[in-house]
Amino acid sequence: MLLDSVEKPLSNLREENGTGTIIKEYIQINGVRQGIIIESLNKGNPLLLFLHGGPGFPVYPIIKAHDIRLEQFFDVCYWDQRGAGMSYHVKDAKKQLTVEQLVDDTIQVINYLRNKYSQDKVFLLGHSWGTFLGSLVARDKPELFHAYIGIGQIGSAKESEKETYHFILQTAIAKRDNRAQKQIEKVAFNDTYYKNRSYGAIREKFTNKYGGGFKRTGYSHFKILKHVFTCPHYSFQERMNIFPGSIYSYQSLGHIMATTDLVELIPTLNLPVFILQGVHDYQTTYTQAKRFYDSIEAPYKKMYTFHHSAHAPFIEEEERFYTIMQNDVLEIMKR
Repeated sequence: MLLDSVEKPLSNLREENGTGTIIKEYIQINGVRQGIIIESLNKGNPLLLFLHGGPGFPVYPIIKAHDIRLEQFFDVCYWDQRGAGMSYHVKDAKKQLTVEQLVDDTIQVINYLRNKYSQDKVFLLGHSWGTFLGSLVARDKPELFHAYIGIGQIGSAKESEKETYHFILQTAIAKRDNRAQKQIEKVAFNDTYYKNRSYGAIREKFTNKYGGGFKRTGYSHFKILKHVFTCPHYSFQERMNIFPGSIYSYQSLGHIMATTDLVELIPTLNLPVFILQGVHDYQTTYTQAKRFYDSIEAPYKKMYTFHHSAHAPFIEEEERFYTIMQNDVLEIMKR
């Protein structure tokens, strides 16, 4: 049996322009009720599953706040992974999340979409942590996908973090920002950086300040809160769940992400691969994304450098992103 059980859609909403649908559903996956939102222009477009980052931070509120319209090209499924947002449950948060659970959950969601829309394959897009999860799923089940798309691709998180620490320290020195330099040097980088909350706070503050965070122009906590709490189609409780879900997910998965080198774990991907990376990304660095790209063997692969972007090229260079999706990614179906 593909899924434990599937509930009817909670809502079936028309988009404001009257041409498409937004469907919000809860489906039972491996014993856990999980939420998905599917956006479609009702044209029978190919399916795309968007794997969000964090771990544990749903991308849908950010997508809606910035009016990103992937549904021009795909029927897009935004799934809140186990323990995140629509899929966060207090009782389940007492149990440790595992990568193996999320990999299997991802495959279940994909098979649900394939059955629902009568399509043999989907496009798999991972962003940030979603590239960690997506790379593993693409490695294990390449036959399910037209292509894998990695944005903010992880290679070695630890090596990436070393680069980030060097970036913020050297930028503070170059700017003669003595106060910032002292703060950064006070939390020197080491192998257990992912456990150090003080380091995490300093890193987030200065990647954001120096243009290497989510967006080059910065993405303040106030804006994040605003975008979460004005997100359509989420209940108030689901909006609230994003924050404990993010903490829970990171506590469960942070160690694995921080100590795993995907270059060693994934030498081959037996499907077309597209890597889209911002030069100024110091959440998952360009160097590590390029290292991942260079190392993998794939039947077809292509990497795109976004010179004016940090961690979110789909927002910062939106038109170029759309062009790549339309002219390159979708063209893979004709090969």
